[in-house]
Amino acid sequence: MKACICTTPIRPVPTEYPPFGSLAVIQSLRKIGEDPQFFNIDYFRYKHDQIVEYFTKNQFDVVGISAVVSTAYAYTKYLSDLIKSVSPKTVVIVGGNLAASAEILLRKCEVDFCVVGDGELVIQNLFKVLYQKPLNYDLLRETKGICFLDERDQFCFTGFGPRPSAEEIEWPDYRILEADGSLPYFISDKIDERFTGYDAPVEPGVTQATIVMTKGCVARCTFCHRWEKGFRARPVNQVMDHIKHLHDRYNTKFIDVSDENFGADRKLAWEIASRLGEMNVVWRVAGVRTRTVTKEALLHWKANGCVSVYFGIESGSEKILKVMEKNATLEENINALKWTTEAGLGTVIQLVLGMPGEDDQTIRETADFLKNVSQYVLWWGDKAPSELISINYAQALPGTPFYEFAREHGYIGQGVDEEEDYLIKISDTDAYKEDHFLNCTGLPLLKVLMWRPFILAEVDAYHLTSQLPNPHLSLGYLIQYYLKLLRVRVEKGWGGNSWVASLMKVVLPKARPDDRLMKKENDTSDYYSDSGYFNIHKGFKFAPLLLNPITRKLFYPILAVAMAIKSGSFWQAAKLLAEHIVWSMGYRPGKSVDIPDKSLRKIVTIKPVKPNAEHRDQMLPLRSGR
Repeated sequence: MKACICTTPIRPVPTEYPPFGSLAVIQSLRKIGEDPQFFNIDYFRYKHDQIVEYFTKNQFDVVGISAVVSTAYAYTKYLSDLIKSVSPKTVVIVGGNLAASAEILLRKCEVDFCVVGDGELVIQNLFKVLYQKPLNYDLLRETKGICFLDERDQFCFTGFGPRPSAEEIEWPDYRILEADGSLPYFISDKIDERFTGYDAPVEPGVTQATIVMTKGCVARCTFCHRWEKGFRARPVNQVMDHIKHLHDRYNTKFIDVSDENFGADRKLAWEIASRLGEMNVVWRVAGVRTRTVTKEALLHWKANGCVSVYFGIESGSEKILKVMEKNATLEENINALKWTTEAGLGTVIQLVLGMPGEDDQTIRETADFLKNVSQYVLWWGDKAPSELISINYAQALPGTPFYEFAREHGYIGQGVDEEEDYLIKISDTDAYKEDHFLNCTGLPLLKVLMWRPFILAEVDAYHLTSQLPNPHLSLGYLIQYYLKLLRVRVEKGWGGNSWVASLMKVVLPKARPDDRLMKKENDTSDYYSDSGYFNIHKGFKFAPLLLNPITRKLFYPILAVAMAIKSGSFWQAAKLLAEHIVWSMGYRPGKSVDIPDKSLRKIVTIKPVKPNAEHRDQMLPLRSGR
């Protein structure tokens, strides 16, 4: 059959994470005699007319859409509708985490099948059924790992399908990316700055590549959707052979280890580190759990080429860690960060705010936690802590307890139409913007949106008190600082070409390059937040207000007004402020919500729409997730 596998854009800029899922499906289909084309929309960012022309010209028998996140729903709907409009006979298959909303995809989009979980073996079996004409629904019902609407228009989920063992998982065939010209973006000689500064040698022509050594996750965070159950580690010799292949073919000497749980198997991680050291590879690793590392292990990693380690800290509140089901304690988080610095390794602290149960007290606990670890964490050079703290707001994603909590309490509707409305609302090319946040805290939205700048300001101010000769700033200095800060924002495009922006450029003072606080504001790089790797917003914004006794007392209302204005229109800002003021006066409109203090998994009840056996809800296994 004439087939195509394509990607969807999920960030403002193309992600540097290679399209491993798409490559795996293409390689798997080649084993049964197929030769699918690869249409990498995420990288090339094709325009509408180009996509229309491509699918009109090719008239594929099958198109597989790799939708790796649920925030890709709107684009997947657009793309599937477009394909069917120009090529009506094409069978459209959707895979990736978006398939957790399979029934919505099948009923509201021009999608014929959804593949659930690992797709390599499932797609082979599905193709074998599609070879037969007319379509045999009995065979489809016997094909594990797929969702479809049967001959009676009933939703069918056939159960989770087979998946490759650790030994059977293939390494990506990068010749596919060589063929379309995108490979230099994914295996690049532009060494990531996150590697530099830690004795990482940068040689001309050396490249950096991403690898995944294991599959699966040992944790079950209540805000995180993953299909995988269990944990599979690829054999060490296979890992080393792959790295040697990357070195020999692409001169790769920098490795980005993007496992979900590197170090969960301590003995394996120790051996991997030793072998990487023998190969003189410089590497960094993400997805490390704080409860699985030791100081000895981190020192061993450092001695064998590791330059930085990233953990999912998520919160500084024991209560929220329980709600998230992190299975990690504050002590374990503190020790991991302390040992990381003592080993000479870099890190970025990653947090998630806004889970049900989050409140001012838990936010204060998180701020205090960050102040506590400041004595241990190595803030790189003259960087402020806010430049090494990545904060996201939790998203209620299908297939997670958080999503089911939101459905159960009426934040997301129960029907297909209402759930689609929610998926469209959270769909965008940037999955980490605040406008995707579903506020299930029972608190005013403005208060919740203030939490991130509040935490960063508190930590930066705490850090500044030990860095500046005189940490107490005069009111005159602060006024001058913020006028210049506003000037920088205007010059960077804030306000567009309006008469207001033009006037500001005239009346506001220019920033001096040697200003001790302003220097961070001249950095216009937003890659960290745009790419989705980290959600870091650089520059001092509110911390100086905490260094003056007068403005410190006014800090909260100033922050509230600033965040309201940032929200968008005048009316939106007024609405947010009014809601907060009314709430502060003790008026609590709307329904009350039971605020949890334990894992969301233990308090949500996933019920079938029609509980009788004849009409049982086959979406239940997908809703339940892991």
